[in-house]
Amino acid sequence: MRAKIISFVQMKGGAGKTTLCANIASTLSDRANVLMVDTDFPQSSLETWYQIRNDKYVIENLDIAVAKNLSQLQKVVRSNLDNYDYILIDGHPRITNITRAVVILSDLALIPLSPSQVEVWSTKHLAGIVEEAKNINVHLETRICWNRYRVRTNSAEEVVAEAKKVLKIEDLPTKLGNRVAYLDSFAQGLTVAEWHDQAAKMEIWSLTSAIQRTLDKQANHRIKTEAQVDTFAKAK
Repeated sequence: MRAKIISFVQMKGGAGKTTLCANIASTLSDRANVLMVDTDFPQSSLETWYQIRNDKYVIENLDIAVAKNLSQLQKVVRSNLDNYDYILIDGHPRITNITRAVVILSDLALIPLSPSQVEVWSTKHLAGIVEEAKNINVHLETRICWNRYRVRTNSAEEVVAEAKKVLKIEDLPTKLGNRVAYLDSFAQGLTVAEWHDQAAKMEIWSLTSAIQRTLDKQANHRIKTEAQVDTFAKAK
């Protein structure tokens, strides 16, 4: 069975997609072989995190590749479909041809969002691209992943309801709190599973389980052809 492709896409920088990708990839690697693909060049925060981790610790079942352009992305994904159980792609923080390619290649595209009306507004363009991609990749699943969520506040609950209505994308049940553990552990080449914040550990474990359940419901299918991906990626 080919690898399941999970992407983390968001137009806005600082949304938490890279720390999410690292934490979920590491959690999945406890029981599966995982490849991460960093497309956020030249920032390459995910690659830097992996290098710090690799210098300090023994890494098992978790590899990384870098894709600086559309051609490299296609090559990395297609050449590794049969080598891993999961391929996780850290998308570019702007709408580029790579972003569009990442979305249409995905089995599951995750959109990190903070409970802010401004972030919902700024995600409308991305939601439109997702809807466009679903016309070609009919198996594509998309979910909002709430990050830096303020528990038990009316404003946050209102934004969640508004986001589903405006973006027309369902969310994952687990919401990540506004915790320094995510950034502090990432800076050390670690994940929250290796940190001292038990609440953060449970959040990532629960979120990863929800992602796996979503993917388990999908029927097996082939990814779009190279030509289909190129055409969609280069569309304006």
